[in-house]
Amino acid sequence: MMSIIRADVRGIALPEVSEHRTWKALLGRLLFGFAVFAAFWLTVPVVDADRRLQLMLGAAAVGGMLVGARVPLLGSLVAATATAAGLGCGVTVDPFLLASVGVLAFAERSGSRRFPWWLLVIGFVLTLGTLVLGGDPGSTEFVDRTRTLLLSALVLAAAWALGVRTRQSRETAEARARAEERLRLARDVHDVLSHSLSAIGVQAGVVAHVKTLGESELRDALREIEIQSRGSLAELKALLHRERETDTAMETDPMASLPLAESLRDLVRTAERAGLRVELDFSGDLDGLPAHIRTTVHRVAQEAITNALRHAVGTELMITAATDNTTLDVMVCDNGRGAQVGFGEGHGLTGMRERVEMVGGDLRVEATSAGFTVHARLPLSGGIGGQP
Repeated sequence: MMSIIRADVRGIALPEVSEHRTWKALLGRLLFGFAVFAAFWLTVPVVDADRRLQLMLGAAAVGGMLVGARVPLLGSLVAATATAAGLGCGVTVDPFLLASVGVLAFAERSGSRRFPWWLLVIGFVLTLGTLVLGGDPGSTEFVDRTRTLLLSALVLAAAWALGVRTRQSRETAEARARAEERLRLARDVHDVLSHSLSAIGVQAGVVAHVKTLGESELRDALREIEIQSRGSLAELKALLHRERETDTAMETDPMASLPLAESLRDLVRTAERAGLRVELDFSGDLDGLPAHIRTTVHRVAQEAITNALRHAVGTELMITAATDNTTLDVMVCDNGRGAQVGFGEGHGLTGMRERVEMVGGDLRVEATSAGFTVHARLPLSGGIGGQP
């Protein structure tokens, strides 16, 4: 029922916001059109016989400008034709400002090059037309008309270039947003499945290779595997639900609502069931930390335990978390075989580093013959919008 109500509310609210923006944009275009009409049409002195022509062409140019916001090509042609006729009849000095609205909209939708060849051809034709039909080059009328046409070419070129730039910026922003969303989803899926599958793999390996297990021990091991798999499935379903229902999944991340101390103890119990001896040591009020910091700490500890289970071949693990008024230090150390010098970071370490950096923190990893150490230092204020 709640999901239905939420969908209905969204279905009502969003069109209202869109309609409000549409009317606001229309009002802005109307004000712009009237301002241009008053400044570049009505200020031109004409005889009474030409006043009606001036008003008709000006109205057509403003109408074309309004249409150009929705149908750019048609609107810009109507506005440009009316403006060109007005310039030819001497009833306006508009440098195609009204036509530039449609040119801008058309470039935003379809433009790909900043200065296409046809724009240069139009400028050449306007210049040639001025030289051939403009009259005596030494007259004041010729100079004024030349100035107006050159300014018109500049306005149209600027409108086109601005539209193309806007289109390219929007496409770049959309591509960046899609890439960031893929990275975030990859981190979430990795965090949800990698830890539990590693624990299941270790437990299943023990069951497969230890031949002295009794029936009760075997049943206990299989029960632990069942619990892990069901928990992973539930967390994966929750992740998919968040992806469908919210725009920012981190806002409803279940880890953010759990006490950090208890979630760390759950990770410790999972690691111990997989055969590791884990020592957990923390000081300060971890449960009072901001939600995005608690989520990051949980994911860092979870991934470090996963790496220890999968790669370290160790027997002991130490998790420490110490906080003061400004920073939180989280350190996870194992006694495994470490890693080779110059090792590459896989998806787990990369996702861990991205999470830490998104809240303004710093992550350091160290591999020695004595084991592998992950050290995350997180600021207790800052980050991107207060969320990872």
